[in-house]
Amino acid sequence: MTALAMAATLTATLGVAAVATTQPASAADSAVEAVEEVPSYAMGIVGRPWTIQNPTLCGPTIGDGGNLVENGRTYEGRCQGAGQVPTITGTSDAPALTFRTQHEYRYPGAILDDPEANTWVDANGDRLRDRTELATPGRTLPFDTNVWVGFDIRIPAGVDSVTGSGAYVMQLWQCAANPIGGIRIQSGAGNGHNLQFTRRGDEPGVDYNPAMVTKSVGTNEWHSFVIKYHVKPYSAGGAKGLIEVWHRRVGATTVETKILEQEDYFGYGPNSACENGTYDDMFRIKYGMYKDYQPGATFRADYRNVRIGASKAEVQPYYRD
Repeated sequence: MTALAMAATLTATLGVAAVATTQPASAADSAVEAVEEVPSYAMGIVGRPWTIQNPTLCGPTIGDGGNLVENGRTYEGRCQGAGQVPTITGTSDAPALTFRTQHEYRYPGAILDDPEANTWVDANGDRLRDRTELATPGRTLPFDTNVWVGFDIRIPAGVDSVTGSGAYVMQLWQCAANPIGGIRIQSGAGNGHNLQFTRRGDEPGVDYNPAMVTKSVGTNEWHSFVIKYHVKPYSAGGAKGLIEVWHRRVGATTVETKILEQEDYFGYGPNSACENGTYDDMFRIKYGMYKDYQPGATFRADYRNVRIGASKAEVQPYYRD
């Protein structure tokens, strides 16, 4: 049996909770009042069954294949360039949802655009990208509300250094050309196990490229993160949004540590049109790998215990009863 077929048929002990709708927890969880309901999602939960659907059909159109199916719900897959289909790896006792690139892959007709940055384009001058991702169902997560995200992540040995703009392992997508937030692997030699937390918006004069905080996750170590997003696009004189991040190494005896608390405008305002010229103040979350094409390079990130919800207690991978 091929590795691809095995990945498609393997049933590991992970899973997804049925989508529910819950109110934000309490005012203590929020620096600003939560006003909308937040849907709850859970995927890759150790101890529940899951599978990858139609792995050979995973391609540039989201949802064609490589979808994660758990308890009757589907999280849409997407693959592009060197990005391989999301796979189930590990054992039944210690499984992981794995996103990786194929170092043998070559884009037909790729042109080296910037030798120093190692960025490549096609014949039309468009930047070439690699991706392997799973996404939450549609844009269902609201602005102006506390949206909590928790997960375990691991970056194994044998990965290459990232060039170009970095490799995103999580993205918050509204509908504009760039994600409004996320986590990327730091670009540059020797930085392949450093995670950078980012945000993006349309506040005039702001450079959103620098990371808010950088955290190393070591090699072959599981690390837990909990993030609170309160998305608030720029409005002159208006209240800002908020991003908070907590970290804990899996198996560590130490307690969690808050590594970031930043008030900021992020997300795109009504001047940024979505499909058909409309505006949408909702977003979805994508997990996996999205990066500039690097021929001959290998990248991988593993996930488990991914949760999205309305409170910290609901989503954190640790301290669970």
